[in-house]
Amino acid sequence: MFEHLVSSLSGTLVFANLVAMVVSTAAGIMVGALPGLSASMGVALLIPFTFSMDPLTGLLCMAGMYNGAIYGGSIAAILINIPGTPGAVVTTFDGNAMAKKGEGRYALETAVICSTVGGAASALALMFIAPYLAALALKFGPAEYFWISVLGLSTIASFLSGSTVKGLFCAFAGLFISTVGIDQISGVFRFTFDNMYLMEGFPEIVVLIGLYSIPEVFTMLEDVAAGKTAAANNAMLDQTRYKEEKRWTFRQDFKSSLPTWTRSSIIGIVIGMIPGAGSSIAAFISYKEAKRKSKNPDNFGKGEVEGIRASETANNAVTASAMIPMLTFGIPGNVVTAIMVGGLLIHGLHPGPNLFIKEPRIVYGLMWGMLLTNFIMLALGYFGSRFFAKCLKMPTVILAAAIGVLSTVGTYSLNNSMFDVYSMLCFGVIGLVMRKMKLPIAPAVLGIILGPLAETELRRALMIADSPIEIFTRPLSFFLFLLTLLSLFYPVFKARLAARGTKA
Repeated sequence: MFEHLVSSLSGTLVFANLVAMVVSTAAGIMVGALPGLSASMGVALLIPFTFSMDPLTGLLCMAGMYNGAIYGGSIAAILINIPGTPGAVVTTFDGNAMAKKGEGRYALETAVICSTVGGAASALALMFIAPYLAALALKFGPAEYFWISVLGLSTIASFLSGSTVKGLFCAFAGLFISTVGIDQISGVFRFTFDNMYLMEGFPEIVVLIGLYSIPEVFTMLEDVAAGKTAAANNAMLDQTRYKEEKRWTFRQDFKSSLPTWTRSSIIGIVIGMIPGAGSSIAAFISYKEAKRKSKNPDNFGKGEVEGIRASETANNAVTASAMIPMLTFGIPGNVVTAIMVGGLLIHGLHPGPNLFIKEPRIVYGLMWGMLLTNFIMLALGYFGSRFFAKCLKMPTVILAAAIGVLSTVGTYSLNNSMFDVYSMLCFGVIGLVMRKMKLPIAPAVLGIILGPLAETELRRALMIADSPIEIFTRPLSFFLFLLTLLSLFYPVFKARLAARGTKA
């Protein structure tokens, strides 16, 4: 293995491949930063352009697009409170609050550095421990997939700023929305009302754009109507200029970031190698753990930099680890790697154990590409953060109009369907009502993302089990079940202890 790693490095560092990685990474950052455009869409659009390329060059382009787009989602999440990609939902919790306090550049620099750390750790895992991690992932059956989904849903307790009942209500609302469409097990149409556009349900990105971007547009316009003009916004930024100049420094940030980097990288790598889990779950779980470990958990959601460190590290730690089951066993870890399987097949490469034997130059070259594009992303993102942060000084009316246009164009480009645009607007109204009623959006989003996986895997587990009790008794299932209970009852237990302490 080490011989192949060394020999493939020289082939990866040829000039054409370096140019391909730089261009594709920059393009990926732009794709991720635009609401409505996802990493999967970017890679899918890129594949036709790789037909005439050398297979390794084409795969390196996909790696750059993949890494760049996952990080790029944090830019919109921090600056305008809209997750550019589903995995950046968690980054909005603290990123935009930091930007509003005048710490936008610091938040952007933190995001790109943490993204690089998580992505590099994931790439190293892909290089050196892929066979062992893949073997563990293969032990996950339907019951384990169900419990990992429930574990993700149980993290809503950490994101609630008010009533737990409200959070659970929103989570179940998200689960209900996820049931719209064709039942994946029986093929029955559910809640489609004979509408052909609802047969495949609501695309996740349509729901995300609607719940996050449209309410933000209305909120900005309300601020303008209330007298908060562009001049007032600029005056506010001038008053906090000393904060805006705050930078990421090695001396102050490295030591405090190291525990979070380690913990979140491990979470992201493990979650990434589980097919179907994805970066959203990794970011949510990592954020929850960071809040649980923090000495100031009440600061989370109000502009806590530790929240960005946790979410962005775990978010990007999923990228390369999701390729572990794909390259080793031909099982895609997420949607992007599923699309990359198509890219491999186009170039005559069949993922699986034999690929390491027949084409070691390409396999290990791709591993190097996943590592190197993270550092290209670091350079582009770090030096570009100064210009990204200038978006905060854009007049509010223009910024609101730009968000609305980008959201509409991005939504329409998914399927070239006006129905998606109308759906996005409907979810926008729902999101606005939720904001006014102070209902948390994050649990609903998590329910929409995890609902199909949880439902499908639970039904599969019950179909193949001799008894329903088996979904609890399998070793990995039992372990995940215990983690779920801990996740659900720990906040309650902690609140009671705090109440007793207050009375004392």
